[in-house]
Amino acid sequence: MGDEYLIGYRLTTQNSILVSDRISVSKSMTPCLGTKQESLSLPRQPSQRLQSLLNNHEDEFIEFATQQTIKLQSHQNISNYAHVSSDSITLPTRCYVVDFNDDSVTISLLK
Repeated sequence: MGDEYLIGYRLTTQNSILVSDRISVSKSMTPCLGTKQESLSLPRQPSQRLQSLLNNHEDEFIEFATQQTIKLQSHQNISNYAHVSSDSITLPTRCYVVDFNDDSVTISLLK
């Protein structure tokens, strides 16, 4: 069995302009409960860290991870002179088992 990591994601926009976009990765300090579910395999450079790998393959990881629950918040402020909108998409932090190989990594959701 691989290493367990807590991985989350948040994207924020204001007036449809990207403000921030971040994948957070932390090695789990306590064992995660659950069994392996869906998996994603990604190519990896030797000794590449998980954070760097996920940043390089953000689209593939987000597509994989958003098969689970995501949270969407939207705020609108309309006045006589301006319209300001802010939106955020949050992928709640979940535990994943990560198996590192020489030239790939397999990320499996624990449920």
